[in-house]
Amino acid sequence: MKKLLLLWNKNKVIILSIMTIAFPAIADLFAQTLLGFFDMRMVSVLGNEAISAVGVGNAPFQIIIPVFYAISIGTTALVSRAYGINDSKNGKDVLIQSLILSLPVAVIVTVVMFIFSDGILNLIVRGNINNLSLAKGYYLATLVGVPFLCFNTIFYAAFRSISKANIPMISNIISIFTNIFFNYIFIFVLDMGVVGAGIATTISRGLATLLFVYLTFFSTKYWISIKWKNLREINKNLIKRILVIGFPAAIEQGILKIGMLFFEMMVISLGIIPYAAHKIALNAEAFSYNMGFGFAVAGTALVGQQLGRKMPLEAKRDGLLTTYIAVVVMSLMGLLFFIAPQIIINGFTKDLEVKSLSIMALRIVSICQPFQAISMVLSGCLRGAGDTKPVLWITLIGIYVIRLPITYVFLN
Repeated sequence: MKKLLLLWNKNKVIILSIMTIAFPAIADLFAQTLLGFFDMRMVSVLGNEAISAVGVGNAPFQIIIPVFYAISIGTTALVSRAYGINDSKNGKDVLIQSLILSLPVAVIVTVVMFIFSDGILNLIVRGNINNLSLAKGYYLATLVGVPFLCFNTIFYAAFRSISKANIPMISNIISIFTNIFFNYIFIFVLDMGVVGAGIATTISRGLATLLFVYLTFFSTKYWISIKWKNLREINKNLIKRILVIGFPAAIEQGILKIGMLFFEMMVISLGIIPYAAHKIALNAEAFSYNMGFGFAVAGTALVGQQLGRKMPLEAKRDGLLTTYIAVVVMSLMGLLFFIAPQIIINGFTKDLEVKSLSIMALRIVSICQPFQAISMVLSGCLRGAGDTKPVLWITLIGIYVIRLPITYVFLN
């Protein structure tokens, strides 16, 4: 206790800075978790087949996120550095070029995923899901909202970089209530089932985009507020800088997401009930994972801002302190997962077999929470420094040398 008090007294200002960024980001991601929770809870009423269909229909989108992530990481690194030295013009220019870059990317990704939809879904399920039409319905309904997902990723990065993480938080809180409302309308009132859940998700993402458009283009109160006419100003050099920073991060996330897709395919091969339990356990673990991600956001922003001020020692200090706090918080969540996993799992399903498997899975992942905290936050700090290559190699080894081979051995 004395050490904690000493740590607080010595670093009070820094800790408050970390919390100022991390807490809204955690609340924001917690809102996203609740969004997934209510989505899964409302779909679970339709049965385990519906849960599996949503999981399969959503799986391909994990592959495209790295494409958007490349732009968002470049945005984060450059906007946070500009904010650190109060170079508003450069910060605005970065956001403008990020949005210009994201438009064709979003359109191309959406078109490609639509053209190859059957092949993508068949590759994932490999005949292990009985009703593939349910998964395809959800997939296509959600696919329409891919451009919204892309733009929201860029806006989230920009606002978090200027220590305004409360804006994405508010956006996601709004998304929770709109998603619940439209889920009820489309799933139950209009009796559209799983497809209705996909439509509700797309509408919620679209409303979040409209909020960001208003705050960015029609409000002048924010540091990164810009004008519509600025979107005609293409800066090839700045776009190149965004991609040079973001490309290794995109490869890293691509490696991660493809690896996780292979992992998902292995779990799908076990059947509907184990896969439903897997998806529920992942949604439950997100309550801890999102806390780690919130602190990673703080590490990214603070390290970027300190390096923008040419203060590398302070950047290192902020990164290590953020990691320490994250380890404590996620360890406590891991303890909850191990001691009382049923508190969270009971909210997802009433099926006893699915519940039993979900509880077992959540207890197993509880052990890795402190290690995951270290990995997530230090990765975020390196991204804030624009040093994304080490994260790429660590991810590559972690997924393809450790996770997938061990999963294969245990399943066979």
